[in-house]
Amino acid sequence: MMRESRILGSSCHQRVVILLLLVVVGVSYACNGGYRIKVRKVQNCAGGNAIMVAQENFTAVLTKNCEVKSRGCVTFKSFRTATAKYKVKKDGVVLMNGQIDLCERLAAGSRDQNLAPLIRTFGLPTSCPVQAGTICTDPSQVIDIERFKRMLPLVRGRIDMESEIQHDTGRSCFRVQFDVTK
Repeated sequence: MMRESRILGSSCHQRVVILLLLVVVGVSYACNGGYRIKVRKVQNCAGGNAIMVAQENFTAVLTKNCEVKSRGCVTFKSFRTATAKYKVKKDGVVLMNGQIDLCERLAAGSRDQNLAPLIRTFGLPTSCPVQAGTICTDPSQVIDIERFKRMLPLVRGRIDMESEIQHDTGRSCFRVQFDVTK
């Protein structure tokens, strides 16, 4: 029986999700024995009134030195709440699903050893409410994932990620599909 997990609540889930999110887009050569990541699709699925929208040409590269370099933007409208329902599948099998309060997670994230570097590097908000804006990344903003490289064999295969986010001002939705191969 599949039980709901708090996606960013446990250390193992944090590492898997951070790795998956870091390689969401682009084709890359990994630092651990030649793993490659190929994104099949990134879809904003909340329609024209979405609160958060990822730029379609967002790219990320995992270097031989275990660094993730990215380029792209996410635009968002103001919101005070963000509750996400998520599902992560590997080769069609659900690995994890559940619900998380993203505002609570952002507030606690600045004290979390896995999330704090992401929040600082990408200039993510550290609490709600969040004012309308755009966050862009460029290759000079590097995230070192050396400590996560042993997890690459665990995510080898086709990964499907789906997240529906309910805000006080509307909703956001993302669907991402990518392959991790060696």
